[in-house]
Amino acid sequence: MGRHRDIGRTFSSGHQNRLKKQKLNNFLKTQRGAMDKFNIVTSSPPIDVNVHKNDKVTNTIAKSNATSSCSPLFLPNASNFNVEPSTSKIDKSQVDKSVMLPLLPVKNTLNCDEIKNSCSDDNKCMYLPEDLRDPSRWPEIMTSNIKQAILEIGPIRITNINFPVKSHNNNRKFSEKYYYRIMPNGEKVDRNWLVYSLSADCVYCFPCKLFNHESNSKSNIVNIGFDDWKHLLETLKSHEVSKCHYQCITKWYELKNRTSLSNKIDKLQLQIFEKQKQHWRAVLKRIISAISFLAKHSDAFRGSSDVIYTKNNGKFLGIIEMLAKFDPIIIDHVNRIKNNETHVHYLGPQIQDEIINMLALKTKEIILTKIQQSKYYAVIMDSTPDISHKEQVSIVIRTVIMDSDEEPSIKEYFLNFIEVKSTTGLNLSSVLIKELSENGLQLSNCRGQAYDNGANMVGQYKGVQARILKNNPRAFFTPCAAHNLNLVLQNSAKVSTRAVTFFGFVERIYNFFTASTQRWNVLKTHCDLYSVKKWSETRWESRLSSIKALRFQFKQIINALDDIIDITDESIAKSEAQSLYNEVESFEFIISLIIWYDILSEVNIVSKQLQDPKMQIGISVSMLKGLITFLEKYREYGFQKAENLAKELAVSIDIEPVFKIKRHRKKKRNFDYECSDAISVDSKEIFRTEFFISVLDSTIVSIRNRFDQLQTYNNNF
Repeated sequence: MGRHRDIGRTFSSGHQNRLKKQKLNNFLKTQRGAMDKFNIVTSSPPIDVNVHKNDKVTNTIAKSNATSSCSPLFLPNASNFNVEPSTSKIDKSQVDKSVMLPLLPVKNTLNCDEIKNSCSDDNKCMYLPEDLRDPSRWPEIMTSNIKQAILEIGPIRITNINFPVKSHNNNRKFSEKYYYRIMPNGEKVDRNWLVYSLSADCVYCFPCKLFNHESNSKSNIVNIGFDDWKHLLETLKSHEVSKCHYQCITKWYELKNRTSLSNKIDKLQLQIFEKQKQHWRAVLKRIISAISFLAKHSDAFRGSSDVIYTKNNGKFLGIIEMLAKFDPIIIDHVNRIKNNETHVHYLGPQIQDEIINMLALKTKEIILTKIQQSKYYAVIMDSTPDISHKEQVSIVIRTVIMDSDEEPSIKEYFLNFIEVKSTTGLNLSSVLIKELSENGLQLSNCRGQAYDNGANMVGQYKGVQARILKNNPRAFFTPCAAHNLNLVLQNSAKVSTRAVTFFGFVERIYNFFTASTQRWNVLKTHCDLYSVKKWSETRWESRLSSIKALRFQFKQIINALDDIIDITDESIAKSEAQSLYNEVESFEFIISLIIWYDILSEVNIVSKQLQDPKMQIGISVSMLKGLITFLEKYREYGFQKAENLAKELAVSIDIEPVFKIKRHRKKKRNFDYECSDAISVDSKEIFRTEFFISVLDSTIVSIRNRFDQLQTYNNNF
């Protein structure tokens, strides 16, 4: 007998219990997700494009979007409820307000004029070049940034256009009526998730397409797009009540709400990040400006220390320390470094080198862009050993800049320094062609070459200019005219012994006075107009400058040498001063000084014209012809003029104006029948022949030979 409490109780069998449990499970399945129907979720309605005025529902929805009013959102599983959009004309008493979900208006809009312009007369529309607006062109692999951009754009709704008709689809086409769902009570519910693709002529489910990798749906409306217009309505009805669609649309609402600019959880972190970004940008701008300043003026950057606020830390850190006295950005940056709040300061030597390299690359990019825009160019190349005893080639590009805002101008741009192992014409031409090719400059557009007058450069058969001409016959070679004129003077100064010794004495005078401060002070007390100058073979105007100081201060220099002879106690200095005094007071030196000054003065005028950046070939050729004419006339009448001026100068300083008679060395007679050499006893004629005539003849011939090519180019143009 059982317990007393069990009297009158009945117990179900096992089969009955199983049926009861199965019934309960079935009921729970039907109620799963029911609470989600009452959750209020905000989202953005689709964007209507150029809504037709006759469509009341579409018009009211567009109006609602334009006025930023709230429109209702109906979840797919809410089909059993009587729901009414806030903009419809149906009696509001029929609506269960508990299922009305407010929507946030979409800020982005698509201009309908762009769509109309992209449509041709045969109603075949071309897609606008905005891939993220069309689901058919979304990338297969979506990053978080791409999803964020798509969510901000939202679903784009295309309306009020003639949709294309497909012949294989029974001449059917998409219609705007599919944008709305007809409820059992006759209401129209907006399918805000349905988008039409202009490029693919098919429809997609916006959230399912966006989160397809999570739903794993195989439906065409999710993957490749649905274009079977005959069965579209059936597909939409089945899809909008599917589980995968519900999951994706819920994910869409949640992500949209979470990433909304006004509701972001990490808004404060983003503000902090933005503030830090602006701070570092401002710091880098100042650092780049300091580096650019030092690089522009070719100043040294670093010292013996790389730490800020230490001795001898270089000019770069010195500029940063100077800015830290008044610039708030640098003050804050330096304080962070001092307080160990940051270990990233961008003040080290590596970042300096990186920024210099980036500035150089950007500058070179701008230069190459200008050259390529001008198309035609000329190349200038020269090689020289540097201080580390490495042979380096410098390449300069000359081009004509045709700027619409300014007058056409000739510009020269430095391209690169290149170390070379060999300076032969073959190697240098290969280096030049390779450099032009690497910088995107076609050799066929080269119209000129300019090098120095070395044999490896100007050689007629194996020089650089000859090898370039073989590849491009239009790359005419033009030697440097100013350098050519300097070579003329160099050759003329070495044509005779008297010419060589003259410039030797000029150099000795400069070295004598500059070797001692005492001698220089003595010279300055006598010469207040010009100071003696050193002449150089590479500095073209130095010859004239060195002679000019002697030509117009000859008496003062004689007096300075005389004073040094009297006051100095150094035997070497006294001997050197006496030697220079004896040579300078000779009549031959005086007349040589006047002749050289007359020649160099005229040559310098032409040299300045040839060095002018705006030099015109026609004017230069005319000036060279004028120089040759002057030299020819000076050869005929210049000696007598120079002699008269020399006599006046010699008499003013008590020097006898006569040419010294030089003893001539007699040659040994090997045979009795040989007669003695005829010896000219006229010292004046000997000086005129050996010095004056030789210098002028050499100068005239050299100018004609070296500038014959320039004359040819002038005749061609």
